[in-house]
Amino acid sequence: MYPWSHVNINPNGDVWPCCHQRGDNIRVYGNFKKDSIDTIFNSESAKELRRLMLQGVLPPDCAKCTQYEKIGIKSARNWANEQGWAYEVLDSIPNITRDDGSLTDYKIKYWDLRWSNLCNMNCVMCDTEWSSLWTQDIKNKLSNFSDETIAQDSTLDRWKNKINEDTRKVKHTPNQNWIDDHIQDVQSIYFAGGEPLIMNEHWYILNKLVELNRFDVKIKYNTNMLKLDFKGQNAIDLWKKWDYRKLSVEGSIDETGKRAEWIRTGTVWETVKKNIEQVRDAGLQTFANTSIGCYNVIRLPELIDELYELYDSPINANAQVNLNPVHNYWCSVQVLPDALKRDILEKTIIWKTKTKSKTNKIDVIYAELQKPHDPLRLKQFWKHSALIDLNKHSTLFDHIPEFAELNDQTGNMYEKFRDDLIEKSISKRTSSTDSNLYSGISN
Repeated sequence: MYPWSHVNINPNGDVWPCCHQRGDNIRVYGNFKKDSIDTIFNSESAKELRRLMLQGVLPPDCAKCTQYEKIGIKSARNWANEQGWAYEVLDSIPNITRDDGSLTDYKIKYWDLRWSNLCNMNCVMCDTEWSSLWTQDIKNKLSNFSDETIAQDSTLDRWKNKINEDTRKVKHTPNQNWIDDHIQDVQSIYFAGGEPLIMNEHWYILNKLVELNRFDVKIKYNTNMLKLDFKGQNAIDLWKKWDYRKLSVEGSIDETGKRAEWIRTGTVWETVKKNIEQVRDAGLQTFANTSIGCYNVIRLPELIDELYELYDSPINANAQVNLNPVHNYWCSVQVLPDALKRDILEKTIIWKTKTKSKTNKIDVIYAELQKPHDPLRLKQFWKHSALIDLNKHSTLFDHIPEFAELNDQTGNMYEKFRDDLIEKSISKRTSSTDSNLYSGISN
């Protein structure tokens, strides 16, 4: 029912039919910076998708749903079609859909809002597309290299191009009229980012819902839990107006302690932990959304137990740890050697029979652990990690010590990439000593 009732707005203004689509040819309905939502919703791309689905054809970019369903995991399609308001949408399709796929009347029931890349963290699996802090950090790193060096290094050049793309992001919504026009129709809103809790648009919608007494609207968050207050308002005060079943705060929490502070740079773990506890103890429904990559799968059972213990309480009865595999080439699970993945898999399967922790989609992670090791991914992991650690006063190994042994086994590749970056830097060529900018990786 998504093509008849749902919009997914991305930081660059592109509107997609769904955030779960995959593939090289991403379907884009239109761009929020250039056109109105109403124009976009009846664009040629949107009409084509409806025609295909009415003919029983599922486009290749919808493959994630079918892949999940084949292994018994509930997909986004399953979830959407089970919502109470889905039946009204599905029943209306024959009456409102013209032969060309355009709609005579429609109501946008589900909003998936990622207004901008405004963010207060730069997570390792992320990039400038979704994080403004990534953009600033990469600018700082690239300032240590000449234009010639950047052009000759594929990794540095790729990051330079990503910074240029950042200029096309929607820093703030061009107009909010469409919100007022459609807010009486919406039934479900997903706030993501960037970081939604530092975005003006999020607070505008939340206050508008309160003003209209729309506490029937189901709300879900994907937040890094670093900040709960904004311009004198505290999110918990507003969230408590909703029924427990109608609002869920899903924290993007991939690790605990110092490990979390490397994986999601900008994390202050004690602050994040305190905020999780406040939301939990306020009687709100809250979960951990945990992205699983090579950097945290190495202690998967322990991590799930720690997060479940943090979220579980008698008043947060639905607490669980939601697992999502990271597909980024350089930090996916396939980075790790096969023997190590087998050990993790065996340990986790045994743990699953004994633990009281609640989780979901662990079968997806099992499948990732059984995919073959890719040496090129591991090489890219070392190179990427060396670049990430530039300008920092600590390294990957200070936060996730298990990688030190793997680095030794691969001929200290991390140090080789580190030294190469330092050798290419402007400071190296203009000074007899390494710049303090490299203090984190030159020790």
